[in-house]
Formats: sequence, C-alpha cells, structure tokens
Amino acid sequence: PPAYEAPPAYEAPPAYEAPARSHNDASPGSSIDDGAKRMQFVPVSAAGSDAGDRKPDGSGPPRWFREGVVYSIQTLGFCGCEGPPGSFSEGERLMKLLNEGWIEHLARLGCTVLYLGPLMRASHDLGHGYDTADYFQLDPRLGTVETLRKVTDACHLLGIRVIVDGVFNHTGRDHFAAQDVVRNGRNSQYWDWYRGARELPGGGGEIPGWEGHAGLPQLNHQNPDVRRHITDCGRFWMSSEGANIDGWRLDVAHEVAPEFWREFSAACRDAKPDCVLLGELMHGDYNTHVGPGLLDSGTNYQLSKALWSSLNDHNYWELAHSYGRDKDMYGSLTMLNFLGNHDQMRIHSRLNNPAAHYPLAAASMILGRGVPCLYYGDELGEQGKPGGPEGDLAMRRAIDLRDALANQNAKDVAGRTAELVALRRSHEALRDADADQVPLAHTNETMAFARVAHGGASAVVAFNNSDNSQRMTLPVGEKIGAHDGCEFEEPLANGQRLHVSGGQLHVELPPNGLRVFLRV
Repeated sequence: PPAYEAPPAYEAPPAYEAPARSHNDASPGSSIDDGAKRMQFVPVSAAGSDAGDRKPDGSGPPRWFREGVVYSIQTLGFCGCEGPPGSFSEGERLMKLLNEGWIEHLARLGCTVLYLGPLMRASHDLGHGYDTADYFQLDPRLGTVETLRKVTDACHLLGIRVIVDGVFNHTGRDHFAAQDVVRNGRNSQYWDWYRGARELPGGGGEIPGWEGHAGLPQLNHQNPDVRRHITDCGRFWMSSEGANIDGWRLDVAHEVAPEFWREFSAACRDAKPDCVLLGELMHGDYNTHVGPGLLDSGTNYQLSKALWSSLNDHNYWELAHSYGRDKDMYGSLTMLNFLGNHDQMRIHSRLNNPAAHYPLAAASMILGRGVPCLYYGDELGEQGKPGGPEGDLAMRRAIDLRDALANQNAKDVAGRTAELVALRRSHEALRDADADQVPLAHTNETMAFARVAHGGASAVVAFNNSDNSQRMTLPVGEKIGAHDGCEFEEPLANGQRLHVSGGQLHVELPPNGLRVFLRV
C-alpha cells in the first residue's frame, strides 16, 4: 500500500449535510460524495501489508487502529431485523450501509474504522446474532459473504478499515456441533466441544447455556478441534475468499482463557499481519488478556462510566481519578473508549443535560488517551434506554439517515462530533492513542489535561461543566515543559494564540464549554 500520510492540518468542517444516496449499483465507490472524499485517508490495499507499525516488541494494535476513530454499528438492529430469523425475509439488508449513504456519513464524520456487530448466521430461536449457527455464512437476513465483501471494498476505498464481531465464547443451539450433541448425547463426536454437556436418561444430550442462557451453549476451548474451528473462521473472513475484513471484536473475551487468544492471535497475524484483535473486557485485569502475543486492545468499561456520570454529578474529581487509575493500571495498553454501546443506555438518554453536556462527554472520549469509539446514532442525538417494551432494542433501532439529518439539532450534533474528530486527527498529540495524558488541574466543575506525543508535540484540553464561566490556571511549565515564551494556538477559535506567563496558561472557559490549545 502507499506510504502512510498524516491527515492535513486542522480545518473546521463545512456545515454538515446529509450524504447523497449512492451505491445503488454493484460498483463500490461509484458515487462517493465530495464530503466523504474530503475526509479520505490513504485507501486500504486489498493485499494487506506488514505488521502495521506496532510497538517494537510486536505488541499493541497496528498504527491504523492506534490513530483511528471507530464507528460501531449493532448490525441486525441497525438493519431492522433483530429477532427470531423466521420473522424476517431473507435479503441483502447490509447493503443499507452503501445504498443509504452510511459509508459516506462515516467518512464525513472522519471515522476510519467500522465495527460491525454480530452478522454470522444465527439460530432460529433467538436471532440476536450472539447465537451463531454457522461461522462461515453471513446471516441470510443481511445477505451473503459477497454482500459483506462489497461493504468492505467500499470502506477500503475511503481508507476505512472493517472489523466484525466474533462470538467465540459460545454458539447458538443450531450450530452443527450442538445439534449433534443434543441428538446423540455421549455418542456424538462433538461431545467434548461444549462445557458441561449432560446425557439424558432417554437418550440424547443437554448443554447448559452461558450464564444460564439456554440458547448459548458454551464452547470448550481446551478441545483442539474447537480451537481449529474458530481459528479457521478467523482466517476465513480476513481472506479474499471471505470478506477481507481487517480484524475482530471478540465477544466476552474475558470469559476465554488467554492461552486460546494467544493461539488465535498467532493464526490471525499469520493470515493478515496488520489485523487488529479487540476484546470485549467487561471486568478483571485487562493486562490478563491484552499484551504481547495476546489481544491488541480491549473495551475500557472501567473508564466509561466516569465520562458521563462526572457530568451528571458535576464531579470532575471522579473523571480525573478514573483517568489516573486507567493510566496507572493500563498505561502500557491501548484501550477502546466509548460513551455507549448495544448493551448500554444511549448517551443522550444517560445525560441529565445532553444539549449542554454531550459535547463535553464526546470531547473527553475523542481527545483523551485511547482509541475513541462512536456508537451509531449518538452523533445524531438518538435516544434509547432499556427497561421498556423494546428491551435492549431501544438502543439498537434502525435509523433512516436522511430523515434523521432533516432535523437541525441532529445535524448540529453531527457537525460538532465531526469537528472534534477532525481536531483529533489533525494533531500528533491528540491522534495517537498512546500519547501521554498529563493531568493539569481539576475542580468539581472544571478539568484540564495535556496530551504529549512521543515526539514532543503537545495539546491542552480544558472543560467546564457548569452553567457559569470559569477561570483556570494551568501549570504547563511544570507539567509539560511549556515555559514562558511558549505559544499555544486555539484551532476552534480561528487560531487565536495564548502565551505562557509565569509557567502558566490562564484560561477563561465559557459555560458548559471546552477549549483546546495546540502548542506552536
């Protein structure tokens, strides 16, 4: 592939407009709109590349992920077909990503990685995608392997990488091995594929489900045939015969022994050296599953809460503590940060004052250390919370993009999100997920940190979560070596400059506002 090039210097994006519908024919990229082209990175080579500029010891994610911005979609809900498959016709619903302008939307936002939730063939009784029936087929509600390949090709044209959900802790009950165990009991050649299988008195077998979910029999990763089955799947979808995806998000990765992930990682890197492996890590010590020879990254649940609750409670002490804990425990890891996902209340329902505080929450995720992940619809102001008649589907609704962006508020939120993403991508200290994050000062209502790149470039981000203007004095001389005579420019304020005086920056913050300063 062509040599990696950093994005251009920061420019405020133009007024956000809904992308044109496109890709109504079968040729990916035939009508990419100008807004999408403007945000384009280097197109992704179909042949893959080298190890992707990882850390010197070979650990961590490749550069494209470390400097990326992820956009997450819960595929079946997004396509309007989550639930028992018999309730829906077969069809290429996944082409919604192309035919309704979503790929262009990602590019206009500045996102560089598309993460698609479960999309392999699901079992007949649940159909939410975490109940896999066949690891080598796309769910017929979404299309075929070729359908996903078209989507991946279109994304690669715009420099957007694609990772998909691998549900390898358990299968669904329609998986061929589970079916054979149920029919034949201990006589099944797959008897040892699952944990805790029991023979029934009248013949046949029964497999307890993961965490009591009867439709999710848990795999036995000590079985070499199980390991081979899963690693074959991992290689298949990353190949040209599959869909040429760029990596995996691994469901409940913390439930699977690290030894298996070591084997899976080796197989995937052998197939595509610059792939990424992202584990869902809901609890425990992330260092157990992320590290050299293991997974490249994990979902940072331990930081996520503070990104929003510090705003609801007007308590930036909580967020400052969480940032510090994250750095102390996981400073050598590259984690994925998020405000919400398919299992979490949407951020615009979670915040007490979303109009004022969504930009602050988004900025703390997008401009902070780690890889930011946007959940589809959050950038449009979508709401949704569990507990009602829809259950978790309230956070997984289908969205008509053009209808959503006909609302001026949604367009404003999208524009603000795109502005923050463009700012992150424009500056070395913000772009690199591993760039240091140095605390500068905080109170209940204000907080500021600096990001410092390995090459020395630095940026300062300051927040105010109150309804009043606030003043902060930031010790940048002591903390990041920015002494008197240093200048910082403010890209979100037409490049105006601020000078260091007495080793400090003196900053006025607007109500419920933030300011970003880049060291000149």
